[in-house]
Amino acid sequence: MIFYDFDLFAPSPWIVWIFAQEKGVTMERRIVDLFSRENRREPFLSQVNPFGELPAIVIEDGTAITEITPICEYIEELHPSPPLIGTTPVERAQTRMWVRRIEQKIAEPMGEGFSAEEGREFFEKDHSLEGVFTKTVLPLEAAAVLKQRAHEKMIWFDRLFADDGWVCGSRFTLADIYLYCFLQFGENHNQPIPPEAPALRRFFDRVKARPTAWVGVPGSLDG
Repeated sequence: MIFYDFDLFAPSPWIVWIFAQEKGVTMERRIVDLFSRENRREPFLSQVNPFGELPAIVIEDGTAITEITPICEYIEELHPSPPLIGTTPVERAQTRMWVRRIEQKIAEPMGEGFSAEEGREFFEKDHSLEGVFTKTVLPLEAAAVLKQRAHEKMIWFDRLFADDGWVCGSRFTLADIYLYCFLQFGENHNQPIPPEAPALRRFFDRVKARPTAWVGVPGSLDG
């Protein structure tokens, strides 16, 4: 199984990487050059992901699988223990529910806020490069609104961790890995955990202390 990753911390591929490490699954890590836009050019677009995004894996028969949840569910089906999505229909539904909430309420506004401000120059350059799949960058004035939305939802999520549990109660799941990776991204890029969310900070520290967590030097798009 080939796992495509950047050579700096990016939350989406790292969710899959941590998930696999928690499972004890070995993947061949193949680095994609973010700065040359290797992931937004051929042959990556036709062979791996036509949207030019990570995470992505290519399995033994050459099939490419992309997007966080489908990749993690594929790994879980092959390696059900330890369960990180769930062992019953209810547990799996709860994990997927919280993953979707984290994605919509924190990950998406945080990521778009970054793209509209700190990452703006980097992503706008795509439009001047030949053969590069481009994405629309939101207006600069949208950044503050998006970041505030993520900020407010981080404070809301704080209530989940008043008893120092996990997103799905006593179960450590994909939802915890997902939330942790985007909180780490925010810590790296001017959207830190609010001081009004002390329980969320404790959650972050608990996940960061796990041997599978990312503990490297913050990455940058200025390379």
